[in-house]
Amino acid sequence: MKLKSLLIGSAAVMAAATGARAADAIVVPEPEPMEYVRVCDVYGAGFFYIPGTETCLQISGYVFYQVGATSDDGVNDSPNYHGFDPDEYDKFLRARINFDARSETEWGTLRSYIRVQSNSTNVIPNQDPGVNIDQAWLSLGGFRTGYSESAWTSTPNGGDSGWGSHSWGGLEYGNDQRTFIQYNFTGGNGLFATLSLESDDYDIDPNYVPDVVGKIGVTQGWGTLWLTGAYDENTSEITFTDDDAFAVSAGAHINMGAAGANSLRVLGFYASDPNSYWEASQWSVMASYYHQFTPEFGASVGGQYLADLYYGGDDFSDDNAWLAELNLVWTPVTNFEVRSEIVYTKVEDLDGSVSGFLRFTRYF
Repeated sequence: MKLKSLLIGSAAVMAAATGARAADAIVVPEPEPMEYVRVCDVYGAGFFYIPGTETCLQISGYVFYQVGATSDDGVNDSPNYHGFDPDEYDKFLRARINFDARSETEWGTLRSYIRVQSNSTNVIPNQDPGVNIDQAWLSLGGFRTGYSESAWTSTPNGGDSGWGSHSWGGLEYGNDQRTFIQYNFTGGNGLFATLSLESDDYDIDPNYVPDVVGKIGVTQGWGTLWLTGAYDENTSEITFTDDDAFAVSAGAHINMGAAGANSLRVLGFYASDPNSYWEASQWSVMASYYHQFTPEFGASVGGQYLADLYYGGDDFSDDNAWLAELNLVWTPVTNFEVRSEIVYTKVEDLDGSVSGFLRFTRYF
């Protein structure tokens, strides 16, 4: 009888303990469905939807390392095009990341763009390079504002109307970045136009009057034609005189071969006086040709003549100069590029100089 009572009591205790544990059990919620990143193919390759939004984002960039050299002795030779130190190899490293966000609205495409980069050179050895926002701008439809290339250099609606020759350096074409407010018009049959109000280049003599750049052109399957005019309301950042000046450039990019793989570029430049858009010379003509020999290898040759060079002061000189370049590009695998650029420079009354570099780039 005692044994039977003991067994019954033990069972009751165990049942009570089990009930207590059940009362304290943690209820695990059902997992939320996983939301995968969706591909956005509206704007081309590489875009994806930011989760929870209808905004498409692309992250891209590159890393390159190059080694350059020059024959310029720094005394009797023409200044080398790349600005390399004549006493050593020039070593240069750059890392760049681009963030491009876009979405559609009833007013057109809403877009923002940020470019972050860091450069490392051999000018200050053993110093960590800084990181800076190199460009940042936003646009809605044709309206665009921020900090990026001047409309003199490039516009988003201009097809192949931007930059200079086919090479990375592009020879002399007046590359410049500005803060701006601009409107870019894109019409039928490839017609495009841009009006840009831009800040002074250096703000040495600041005021409320902006510089103005206008561009008009047409781009179609055969190529692009364009005309650009710029007004610098205060040239003090160049000539240290409180004067105004204007500059004009015109160009043609002609596609050749299958799918435009080869192309010819011809450009001309003129300035009334030295200014922040064009100061190299009073006038200049440039031509370059690019040929894609194989899917992996292409090359370009180019030349430029500059008349009445600007050395400083408030006017052009009577000296002339010319440049010739060779550009080689090899892409052995996708997103990896080996590039070499060589430029010969000859300024009147000085000996010629040669400069060039070998560069390795990984794009993503």
